[in-house]
Amino acid sequence: MTTPTAHPTRPDTREMVVVHNCFRRQFAALPALVRRVPPGDTARAAVVVTYFGELATALHHHHTSEDDLLWPKLLDRAPTDAALVLRMEEQHERIAELLSRAQSQGAAFTASAVDGEPLAKTLTALSAALDEHLGEEEQRILPMAEQAMTLAEWQEMGDRGRASIPKDRLLVFLGFILHGATPDERRMFLSEMPFAARVAWTVLGRRAFRKDYRRIYGTEPAAF
Repeated sequence: MTTPTAHPTRPDTREMVVVHNCFRRQFAALPALVRRVPPGDTARAAVVVTYFGELATALHHHHTSEDDLLWPKLLDRAPTDAALVLRMEEQHERIAELLSRAQSQGAAFTASAVDGEPLAKTLTALSAALDEHLGEEEQRILPMAEQAMTLAEWQEMGDRGRASIPKDRLLVFLGFILHGATPDERRMFLSEMPFAARVAWTVLGRRAFRKDYRRIYGTEPAAF
């Protein structure tokens, strides 16, 4: 019987699944948010489209870190799975195309707040494409990453993702990640954060997140 090591030497990819689930929830909610904008209410349209823009930027950086730091390593270290990795890259390209289309449609919708249906349909297709990609990535890529990558290499991906979020939005984004996560997932996610960041979340982050959630969704978030 072996004793577990105090310090892991291989990546723990569970944190990425929590982030993926946040992307799933938020992108799935966007079509209904667009459809609920009152005709002509450009101020409300701007709130929804601006939030989509933040999500799109976060997803772009998430995928770029994989393009730069994950796929090349897996292609080099797990060559027998090259077809799977190439399919992941193709899915990124498809999602990028849908993001670009939605951003163009979002700009037009913000200007008039009339006929948001084309944008809502694109966002629905985007959510479906993202679900397919994230599901396959979690099922097949993350186990490969745990075996093929070092802990330092995995942490580099996480560091790049966090660095891409504006500092004044970090606590709010943390709230959206934790909202909808299970209690165990929240404990795991928070345990990986520095002590100062956990204090900032408790003192400032919860309130900032709730305010932003009300601004975007028009309702109170479920308590957590």
